[in-house]
Amino acid sequence: MRSVWFALRAGSRRRLRTGLSLALLLGLIGGVVLTAAAGARRTDTAYPRLLRWANATQVAIAPLGTGPVPDGTGTTGYYTALGHLPWVASVSPGTQFGMAIPVRRGAPDFNLNVSGNFTGAVGPATDRVKVLSGRLFNPADPHAAMVDEQLAAVEHLRPGSTLRLLAIPGFLSTPDVAHAVPFTFRVSAIVQFDDQIVATNDAAAWPRALLSPAFAGQAAVKSFRSGQAAGVRLRPGASMAAFEAAARRLAARYPATGGKVDILPEADAVTATERAIFPEAVALAAFAALAGLITLAIVGQLLSRQLSIDSTEFPIFRVLGMSRGKLVVLSLTRLAAVTVTGSAIAVGVAIAASPLMPIGSARLAEPSPGFEVNLAILGAGFGAIAMLPLILVAPAAWRAAARAQGPLGVAEPPAAVRASRLGSSLGVAGSVTGGIGVRMAFEPGHGRTAVPVRSALVGTTVAVASVLAALVFGTSLIGLVSAPHQYGQNWSEDLNFDTPSVPRVPLTRLLADQHDLLGYAAGDYGTVSISGRAIEAIGIDPLRGRGYLTRLAGHLPSGPDQIVLGRRTLRSLHRRPGERVPVVINGRKYVMQIVGEAVFASFSEGGSTPTDLGQGAAVAASLLSTPYAPSGCVHGETCYSFVLVRYGPGTARTVNARLQAAFTKVGCTPGCYTAATDQRPSDIKNYTGARDTPLVLGAVLALLALGTLAHVLLTGVRRRRRDLAVLKTLGLRRSQVLSVVLWQACALGAVAVAVGLPVGVITGRWAWGIFAGYVGVASNPVVPVLTVLAVIPVALLLATAIAAGPGWAAARVRPAVILRSE
Repeated sequence: MRSVWFALRAGSRRRLRTGLSLALLLGLIGGVVLTAAAGARRTDTAYPRLLRWANATQVAIAPLGTGPVPDGTGTTGYYTALGHLPWVASVSPGTQFGMAIPVRRGAPDFNLNVSGNFTGAVGPATDRVKVLSGRLFNPADPHAAMVDEQLAAVEHLRPGSTLRLLAIPGFLSTPDVAHAVPFTFRVSAIVQFDDQIVATNDAAAWPRALLSPAFAGQAAVKSFRSGQAAGVRLRPGASMAAFEAAARRLAARYPATGGKVDILPEADAVTATERAIFPEAVALAAFAALAGLITLAIVGQLLSRQLSIDSTEFPIFRVLGMSRGKLVVLSLTRLAAVTVTGSAIAVGVAIAASPLMPIGSARLAEPSPGFEVNLAILGAGFGAIAMLPLILVAPAAWRAAARAQGPLGVAEPPAAVRASRLGSSLGVAGSVTGGIGVRMAFEPGHGRTAVPVRSALVGTTVAVASVLAALVFGTSLIGLVSAPHQYGQNWSEDLNFDTPSVPRVPLTRLLADQHDLLGYAAGDYGTVSISGRAIEAIGIDPLRGRGYLTRLAGHLPSGPDQIVLGRRTLRSLHRRPGERVPVVINGRKYVMQIVGEAVFASFSEGGSTPTDLGQGAAVAASLLSTPYAPSGCVHGETCYSFVLVRYGPGTARTVNARLQAAFTKVGCTPGCYTAATDQRPSDIKNYTGARDTPLVLGAVLALLALGTLAHVLLTGVRRRRRDLAVLKTLGLRRSQVLSVVLWQACALGAVAVAVGLPVGVITGRWAWGIFAGYVGVASNPVVPVLTVLAVIPVALLLATAIAAGPGWAAARVRPAVILRSE
């Protein structure tokens, strides 16, 4: 190997500049790829890591008794006994407080979630909060509180500020605002709660405050408690079914629980959050894959051309005794110095850019923001960037070594090159500069004058196709989050009655008197069980108008033996439309036929888990109707929990006021129903925050395409200086030389757009179809025709602008100096 080492040392200084430029290019582009790859992994794992870091509880248990509810201090012993079950790792009892935000000259704001814990574990130890500013409160301080960013923004709070709240007697039944008791707290920290990353129900989206154990344990505030619950962490591998059965049996032994408990697993909320984050991770991974392919195509061609140039010395080395194998080793070793250096730069770039990750909702969940060194991905990336280009050019190195056959031989003898037909046609038509420029664009040349034309075409075409695919996908995503019909909301307002159920006859009569309403439907909330799995369900009876549910296939339930499911629910149950399934509703068993698929807006009663896009079920409202004597509902009569109303354009305020007056006239006191105009599913809310991500990634790919084009133009001018000098000697003026380079750039851009445009549109539509099927919505890709067509002139203008610099450099070539050196 001494001869190889000698050859490496002999030419190292001469190749240093070229090698460093190639390594820098490889490092920068490779750094972008590694940043996206590591970011995809960091985004995908952020929420699970947050749950582990926070010691998040997996189950919430709430006693259903009407008497004194256990504090967890040993009064009744239920929570203590619960902690002794073999499946339980820890129990954190807490309480909700009926509090509101005082509003100057107005009614208090009840949209507030105020909780406290008895043991001091919640916040510091169990369900740990992520401190954004300030520090954890002192558990012994009854005036301490921690608040989330929403409450801090609403009340203009920061650590050390004073938080004023009103405790409302009778919060759950009849709020007595007139006798509200004011409380003041000192804010110790602004925090992020682990269940607020993605709001899976309305209550989770409210501003939140966590009060200290010293406050929660006071006897004076017991009357303001609006609910009790304990968060439970299970031991690894514990059976959820066995734990639930044991917890229910245990509750029967403690009268204060009412003999029953409500067990609320957090699995559905965790799944919904991970599902909302997953598309962002997929977007980064897809970008990393596309950018990696483009990088490999570009760098592979550049290294191949560099190898071709270096191989002109091989005949001399053969005379000096180097074998074919040693020549191959010499070539790959020279290129390995470039790829290894580029790999090191890429890893450094990825580490430096790691604070930009993760993106979207996962950024809120990230328990350790800042720099990250993912040894697995960076190590694999280092090896891939260092080795894959070498594997790609290894056959070329073997062929180059085989061509060195004599002391005066040439490693790459001149060969007949098929001339570009377009270039010849332009020359015949009289455009000399056009013909030369097009030939320079599509004919790579040989030896030292070779230019990586094919890599430029492949790289630029793939980049253009990727940009257009991202444009189609991003536009379709914007269309989804901006069109209520696509995510299932086909009404103006949802009126939710605080009374559990309202009789059909008086409700129908009242709504029929409102002639300004375009349409209305009444419905009920509920839960159905299919194959042992609980599924949130709704029942809707259209009273005026149709189309309150967005159908994907089939039809809506027309009888008590029919059911419609969301696409994701169907997929998880391994069922298809047309099949008959056993269904349990309110303890009664039915056999129903699946008659269709539908998209569900966010329907939830209280703080329960809502329906979400492709998740949920729809049945006849009569099956979910529950009789409730105080409201006049009796057995055999359909009673409703909500009403969906449609207003005409510009009539919302007037009709709403009339509707409120009508309800008041029949005895519905103010506050007997709440109105919701925004029923976007949680997935839609998260996609709204990340809707620009595909467009941003597409913009980065566009910059990569422009960089590729600029590199090939600069390389072409530098390597074809002799050809340009000959052309100037034959009479071409500076302006004509500049025109040659402009024609070259436009030809490359035109081909990239001609091939990349249809491929990109088709790929974008295909990707959107896969995504729409995954989330459970209609596959209606939006192709912005005008924007897509605008890509053609924009691409040509950008190619012309990029060619200005290399063209000016080509125009300044001095023929005498170049030809003398040649």
